Parts: sequence; C-alpha cells; structure tokens
Amino acid sequence: MALVAGVLIQTACSDSSNYVYNDVDAPTMLSFGFYKADNPGVLGTDYVVDLSADQSKGTTTQNVTVAMPPTVEKTHLVARFTTSDGTTVKVGADEQVSQSTANDFTLPVDYILTKGQLSRRCAVTISKAPLKWKALAEVTGLTVYGDPVLKLSPLTQQPYIGFKTRAGNSATAANHSTVLTLGDDGQWKTVGSEGFGHLVNSSYFDFDIAPDGTLYVAYADQEATVLKNGMSVMKFNGADWEFVGTDKGLLKAVSNYACFAAIDGELVGAQVNNSAKADYANRTLVVSNYKDGAWHSQIPGMLTNQVYMANMAGGKDAAYLISINRGAVSGVNYGYNVLRYAGGEWTPMVLNYLEPGNTTNNIAMIGVTVARNNVPYIWTMDDASGQLGVRIKYYDQATDSWLTLGGNILPLGFTPDRHTEVSLDLAPNGTPYVVYTNSADQGYPYLMYLDPDTHQWSSPSKVADIAASGLNLKFTNGGVGYITFCGNSNHLYTYCTYE
Repeated sequence: MALVAGVLIQTACSDSSNYVYNDVDAPTMLSFGFYKADNPGVLGTDYVVDLSADQSKGTTTQNVTVAMPPTVEKTHLVARFTTSDGTTVKVGADEQVSQSTANDFTLPVDYILTKGQLSRRCAVTISKAPLKWKALAEVTGLTVYGDPVLKLSPLTQQPYIGFKTRAGNSATAANHSTVLTLGDDGQWKTVGSEGFGHLVNSSYFDFDIAPDGTLYVAYADQEATVLKNGMSVMKFNGADWEFVGTDKGLLKAVSNYACFAAIDGELVGAQVNNSAKADYANRTLVVSNYKDGAWHSQIPGMLTNQVYMANMAGGKDAAYLISINRGAVSGVNYGYNVLRYAGGEWTPMVLNYLEPGNTTNNIAMIGVTVARNNVPYIWTMDDASGQLGVRIKYYDQATDSWLTLGGNILPLGFTPDRHTEVSLDLAPNGTPYVVYTNSADQGYPYLMYLDPDTHQWSSPSKVADIAASGLNLKFTNGGVGYITFCGNSNHLYTYCTYE
C-alpha cells in the first residue's frame, strides 16, 4: 500500500484533476521577476510579478505572467526568484540559479520545482504590455527654431538634443546652436555654452555623435567667409565647442538642407548648393568629408543633376544620404536617390527611383536613419498601393535589395501629405517602432510598432496631446525609449518610456 501511494503521489503531477496539495508542503515559487541589475544593457527597468495573491495552490501548475513591453529582447533573460524552503529548480536538465541563469523567454518557460518526492511546474510567460510615455522635465528659457535632433551616446546611452535656438532667447543664444543632455537628476542641461558658434542660417542645422562619443554640430553658417551660409562643423572638446578644420566655412557654396554624419574615424557632410556664385553648379548636391586634417568637397559623379532636398544618417562605419531630384530626370519626375559613403568612396544604392505604379509627382517627403544593427531605413511617399501613403524600406544585404517594412505603406488611418512627419528606430529586440504626426488628430504624435509575432502593425497609440513637428525617436540598449519634438510656441518637449 505504501508503494502504491508513493507512485500515486508522483504520477499525479501530470494529472491536475487528481492533484491536491492542500494538505502537503508543496514546492512553490514565492517571488519572480526580471531586474535591470541582473540584465545590464538589456533592461532599462525592473519587471516584477506579485505572487502574494497566487491562486494556484493545490494545482499541478503555477502560472506566472510577467508583462513587458515589446521592446525587450527576451532571448537571454536572467530571472530573480525565491521558492519555498528545500525546493530545487530546473529548466529541462539545467539547474536554475536566481540572478545567474539565463533562458530564452520568447516562448513560455517551464520551471520544474522539486521538493522531496513532489514535483510541480511553474509556467512563466512574458505577455505584451503597451509602452507608456511620461513627459520629462521642461526645457525653460529656450525655444527651438526648426527641427530638434535627438541622439544617444554610443558609449553611455545618454540622450542629447541639438537644435538652433530661436530669436527671442538670451542675446548669446539667439540664432545659434545649442546642445542639451539629460542629467542624472532628470533635468536638461546645456553642453558647453548656451548658444555657441556662429549664426545659423534658417533651419539648416544637424547634430550627431561619433562612435567614440564626440559631439558634433553642422550648420549653414551666416558668418562663413568662404561664402556666406556655407557649412561649418563644430565639435565639443570636453570643455567647449570648437570649429573642425576651419571657422570660415567648409566650401564655397550656400548650404541648404545641410546634413551631417560622424562615422568611425571620419566626418561626412552634405548640402544642396543654393548659389550661382559657388564653385559648384546651382542646386546640385555637394558632399564633404573631413580626413587628414582637411575638408574635401565634390559633387558625386553619379548624381550631377539638380536636387530638391536631402537628408543623411550615419552608422558605425558608413553614412547614407537620401535626396529627391528637382523636376524630371530622364523622364522621371522627382525620383529619389540613396548614396552610401564608406571607406572614402560614394556608391549609389538607388538612383532616380519611383515606386512602380506611382502616379503622384513632387511629393517632397524623404527620411533616413541607420538602426542599431547598422541597417539603413528610408521613408518616402507614393500611391503605388492605390492610396497615398508613407512607405518605409530597409536594405536587405542578403538579397542586395530594398524591401518594404511590413509589406505595404504604413496603416496610418488617414491620408498623409508632405507635412506628415515620421521617425523610426528599432528596439533592442529588433522591433521597428514608428512615431508620426497624426493629421486626423490635430497633428498629435502617435506611435505604432511592427509586431514580431504577428508581423502586423500594432494599433496606433497617442503619445501626447500636443501638435508636434521635428519628431525624433530613439531606444537605448536597455529598451528605454525617448521621443522629442517641437510643440506649442516652439517649445521643446521630451518624453520617456516608463512602467
């Protein structure tokens, strides 16, 4: 009889209808969570489940669900847990150590809890929690002219924002460049002086951070003496901002749509020349690079036609430039181009292109970013799908082709126009997120992501009740998201994810 009873107790683990632990000291998971301290560089905060109201007593399975946003990379997470006294814990054949053992939580993980001759399953599932956004400290005393630029330090993941300071601020700041960083106290602080360098022409300003952590700004310089409104570049030397190479302007050209990227060991700039007095044909794209202590400028040989506008982004060792042609080139109206700069050379990736079936011309919308995996993403606008929409593409190196993210235009729920803005970044787990201005809701910023499980775009969610322009979106390596934009009365607004 004793032998039969022992067999029944052990086999009952697989039969929940006959399994009753009410009168025995069953193995139990008492606490469970994923902590930032145990997952450095992976988690930006703690995710802990409350097991105090656990209703699974007397069952074969204890279900534990931890809600985490889709930004979290789940393939190598370390759990922190406690169990009832005398309990051993295994996943498969591997013994589990709290705050040490990592597992892949892409799918539910079964922890087998054993105490004496009793075994019990603890099924841990990570569910999807929506991203929540909170406003960070306000930036007082400064207003923005044009679009602010958000970057993260590749060394510290600290957020920085660069922008042209609007007239009406202090005399030293008006119409100059300003860079802010978020301090440990949660307050935004200027990097170096407030309003440094020469006067910035119009809104032609850009900001980037090199792989070594050095901060750079580039802008159309009203005080350039080579030619007024030519591009100048400055860097932060740890104490103050200084010009790179020259304070007279990089080239004899007027720098409209000035854009800039600081890649590994080299600086790259581009502009659309807007002067017949320049050393370059009017309205052509002029690119510049800084090497061996000097700036070198040229018109790329594969793109000598007139260009309407341009934008640039840099990865670790390559910069990508997207532009729209001015008018018709070889029978194609306002086709776009993508050029890649690496190893001292410019190479074409896309030239004079429109989506097959597109019937809309002169859509002045382009953008480019380089994700954390160094893959370039671009966005344009077309009606090739039968309706006007924003299309995001990424470069697939395996097939040497540009593929549409999500397979089609973004499901925005409204018809975009040239004033619609988007910004894209990838979360640490590779999930693409897009923030955009919703013209169907007063231009407020909205967010959606491409679900890695369903491969469908999520339902849009509103970030703030503020009409936005100059949108930026960045995720840290730990999954913390930042959104910045220019809002009411040209004030700078910043938001951060929270739990």
